[in-house]
This record gives sequence, structure tokens and C-alpha cells, in this order.
Amino acid sequence: MKLVAAFVVATLSLPFGTQAFAQSTQAPITRAEVRQQLIDAEADGLLPSNRNDYPPSQSQIARNRQLYALQHPDAAPVATASTGN
Repeated sequence: MKLVAAFVVATLSLPFGTQAFAQSTQAPITRAEVRQQLIDAEADGLLPSNRNDYPPSQSQIARNRQLYALQHPDAAPVATASTGN
């Protein structure tokens, strides 16, 4: 009986054990990459955003871009993804 119980436990635990060895195909990013992503998001007007306006509206993005341009006059202008049609 103990042999049957051990076999059942081993059989049921196999699917859970395979997930523990699954590897992520995406490599971890470095601290410098995270910092650059935050700088890019701020330059794109996505940060900071209001808690009540998430995701930020187009007017909020435009305002954030203006504020970023005023705070960083040496930064290159950011190209927009939308054409505004």
C-alpha cells in the first residue's frame, strides 16, 4: 500500500516540478536600462501621470512634454507617434 501511495504522490508531483525548471526567454535588464526607460518615458510625456488620469490622456501627455522641454532645454525634441489627424 505504501508503494502505491508513493507512486501516486510521485505521479501527481511531476507536472508541478517541470514548472520549477522553466527558464525565461527574456534576459533581465540592467539598472542603467531601467533608468534610461524612465528618462525616455518622462521625455515622451508619460511620466508623471495623475492617479485619476491613467493612462494619461493626450492633453496630459502634451502638457508633460511641455514641462519636460522647459526643465531640459538641452534635450532634443521628442517625435510623436500620432499624426494628429
